[in-house]
Amino acid sequence: MIVAREETSQTHLSTGVWGRVTLDQVLEKNAATKPDKIAVADFSDRADWTTGRPKQLTYAELDQRVETLAAFFAGLGLAPDSVIGVQMPATTDAVVVFFAALRAGLVVAPMPLAWREAEIIAGLTQVGAKAVVTVAEIVGDLSGERIRDVAGELFHIRFVFAAGGSVPDGLIDLDRVFDERESLGSAPNLIRKGNAADHAATLSWSLTASGGKLSPLAKSHNHWIATGLMTLLEARVDQTAVIVMPFALTSMIALGGGLIPWLLACGTLVLGLPASVDALAAIAVEFNATHVMMPQRFARRLAERFDMHRFEPMLLVAGADRPIETAMPRGFRIIDLTAVGDIALVARKRIDHSTRQALPIGVVGSPSDTDFAPLLVETRVKAVPQRAGDAARGGAATGEATVRGPMVPEFYWGAGGRPQAIGEADEWTGTGASVQVVSVQPPQFELRGAMNDVTGQGGLAVDLRDLDALYQSVDSVSDAVAVPFPDATSPRVAAVVVSRDVGAFDRAAFVSAIEAARVGVHKVPIDVFPVPAIARSASERVLRSGMASRLAGLSTETQK
Repeated sequence: MIVAREETSQTHLSTGVWGRVTLDQVLEKNAATKPDKIAVADFSDRADWTTGRPKQLTYAELDQRVETLAAFFAGLGLAPDSVIGVQMPATTDAVVVFFAALRAGLVVAPMPLAWREAEIIAGLTQVGAKAVVTVAEIVGDLSGERIRDVAGELFHIRFVFAAGGSVPDGLIDLDRVFDERESLGSAPNLIRKGNAADHAATLSWSLTASGGKLSPLAKSHNHWIATGLMTLLEARVDQTAVIVMPFALTSMIALGGGLIPWLLACGTLVLGLPASVDALAAIAVEFNATHVMMPQRFARRLAERFDMHRFEPMLLVAGADRPIETAMPRGFRIIDLTAVGDIALVARKRIDHSTRQALPIGVVGSPSDTDFAPLLVETRVKAVPQRAGDAARGGAATGEATVRGPMVPEFYWGAGGRPQAIGEADEWTGTGASVQVVSVQPPQFELRGAMNDVTGQGGLAVDLRDLDALYQSVDSVSDAVAVPFPDATSPRVAAVVVSRDVGAFDRAAFVSAIEAARVGVHKVPIDVFPVPAIARSASERVLRSGMASRLAGLSTETQK
């Protein structure tokens, strides 16, 4: 299914940023030119957090597994443009599944690991997924059994697969597929309409570009290549690169900042789920990593561990949706990766070790230290009417970040798999990211969280109004709302509730009722605060910012 306008495709083809080669074709080319090079490897402690032994695959081995699995998918009758949901941790198996689905012409819908039954059912139903791939267990969580039970509730799910080690009853074991390689033959020779690289590669559920409605954004192979070029060029990733990535293949940071740069460079990718900062540091040293990805909140501690080892890889620091100042030890080369909403990714070399750079307004290319960088995304700050008075009162100008360009998707995945345009051609796309202009010359902005009752929780966009309804459904409360909890180390939400009873409120029972709704852990409140009444404006809008500023104090009081 083509998810790029003809005029857009021609424009980006003319600049050289887009091409006619799909992601799985890039892998095939890598296997032909560097067959014996190690392509992907698991963390050596893989067995501690998921099923299956750690693997290392050369490019030839990886491509052969992709070919075999793609043939298997096609043989089952999964037609091109069918959607396949994937909920897997960061492993070599996840890489195989991702590229095999693409080679079979399927559209991959990566599901966040934090999703539970409620989100999985809603997401898979919305995209009409025909199959799902998972693993038996992730850090003690029986994800395989959950996906199997969810699939039983959805009539459109035809197949449920599991990869990597033991498989629960009722799931198809993908590891056995590779034993049947000779009988399966080759993957289908797909004949795609128009430019094959303009067809949908992935779907990612977005709140930010859709005004609060959870909608699946469709990204083509070319969108992902443009996204990956940002980090590839800024971080100087080449075929000597060994990238350590502790992120599942579910986010823009993981795919655009890690997987695609590795693929384009023909480097080595080491994947896993570290148990601690020390464990991640040890893995990086073990594999002699040239690039190490990490969340911003752990960056300083990890750099200090590397300093102790006298080890200095380039650090790819994944930023949050608001600035967290983390001064880094001197001497490290740092690239800050910033996802603007879930629409665009900006990679920027850190000049001052004490802080990441503000993001540029206007044309953004890479590498940033050259005047001839190709345009990968263009940014603009759109004024928000209710905040227009800030600058007039002497404050900094604020608004919403909007984007357009080669990495910006143009379509949602509509009902029946029909692409639905986000806007008109060449129109700016809202990211839902609240920003503050910090410099006029050069024009720059900083992120200030999400807008319109949307908050970011561990890389996931959460509509607080949906959480309000969930919290209000608990019998023990007469009113309740969700409020972002001011904890920079682990962004979560708190519940502010009005109890039906005069006596002491049972916080544990409230949390248990939320968990019983089978929602992801990111929607379960980190704390519960009983109050006499919920603060609302005259128009009944919840005054979350005012309540959020008091939560830290309330939390301290309740702990006494």
